[in-house]
Amino acid sequence: MFSQGLSLNQAPSIYVPLRFFLSAPIFGVLFGALFLFFPFEEITNRYSSIAIGAVHLFTLGILTMIIFGAMQQMMPVLAGAIIKKSKLFAWIVHISLILGTLSFSSSFIFEIKILLHIAILFLSIAFLTFFYTTIRLLYKVEFLTSTVKAMRLFSLSGLITAILGVYLAIAHISFDIGLSHYSIVNLHILFGVFGFACLLIMGVSFQVIPMFYVAPDLPKFIQNKAPNILFISLFISGIFLIFGIDFLILKLLFILILCTFAFYGLKSLNNRKRPVFDITLWYWKLSLVMLIISMIIWLFNLFDSSFLLFITFAIGFLYSLLQGMVYKIIPFLSWFHLSSKGYFSLPTIREFIEEKYIRYQFYFHCLAVVFFILSIFINQLIYFAAILFICSNIFFFINCFIGIKKYAKIAKTDPMDISAFK
Repeated sequence: MFSQGLSLNQAPSIYVPLRFFLSAPIFGVLFGALFLFFPFEEITNRYSSIAIGAVHLFTLGILTMIIFGAMQQMMPVLAGAIIKKSKLFAWIVHISLILGTLSFSSSFIFEIKILLHIAILFLSIAFLTFFYTTIRLLYKVEFLTSTVKAMRLFSLSGLITAILGVYLAIAHISFDIGLSHYSIVNLHILFGVFGFACLLIMGVSFQVIPMFYVAPDLPKFIQNKAPNILFISLFISGIFLIFGIDFLILKLLFILILCTFAFYGLKSLNNRKRPVFDITLWYWKLSLVMLIISMIIWLFNLFDSSFLLFITFAIGFLYSLLQGMVYKIIPFLSWFHLSSKGYFSLPTIREFIEEKYIRYQFYFHCLAVVFFILSIFINQLIYFAAILFICSNIFFFINCFIGIKKYAKIAKTDPMDISAFK
């Protein structure tokens, strides 16, 4: 994930991505709390205002928060695309995303229309600032790896997702919800799910899996062809949805691409050249297995439940993988920044966050996913799922904070004072 020869001139301040990582589990607690105070039938009905608010609390407050934070670290490292005035950029995007997410979700959950106006303003600032910068920088990169190409497509997909989202939000404000509204909704979801989220994860995995886990590269046809096919399919989907053409062929294509990616991802991780135990592997393997399960659910429309698909795909696949990435990024950045400043006697990367605490959080996360799924059949279990999810995110926050605090404690000392590391 991090290229050789990386210097502090390329990398932003360590606190640029960390503020995003610490914010995500806080939104996770808020998301879990919704299930304790609102009826199960409303919050799991994709067309209810509460469900819309809850979904965006998760997708904006958790997934987007982590992705935006990680991208500000990965762009200079993987692509050589350096964001000038990175601290100012991070503050603008971070604050705008927080305010926009809270306003947007609250406007639907509590039905306060004025908050939707505020949400459009701040989310537009966050997304336009972020994607204008990433697109401009990434399309200047001359040395194109499969990861950089996927990051380019991710940025374009994210911008389209944001534009469609603003259009839909304005439609809610003006009550201009016509026949084409739900086609735009579905297109917004497709670009958000397969473009914004999946393209980035695929691109990053091409570097992360071989680099961090000393595993074989994914096949070249996956690296070079899958992101392009996925991106082109999204545009064709738009035509199909607008003109009411049967979507089945494209649905099968999406499922085939993602299941193939998951299969080879798991195969690579299971054939590591250095099979040393690493707790973050559990997150990756859980994530890829849940991706396959979610695609099977989508293919056969099992149990006719959009909530089940959301749990398996969004929480089981996306959030599991992003948590595993964060648990890798924070210790590495802590070690890297300190070693670059002349600290030689340092904790190892695996000592910045103790594995036993990561393991505890993983158990809570898995149990939350299981109980969320079971709640579809026994609605009362939703309270256990919510509590487990809240506990998981509290653990996630504490673990991240411990790693950051350990870095900050050492950074305050003299590099030659080895007593600070004991």
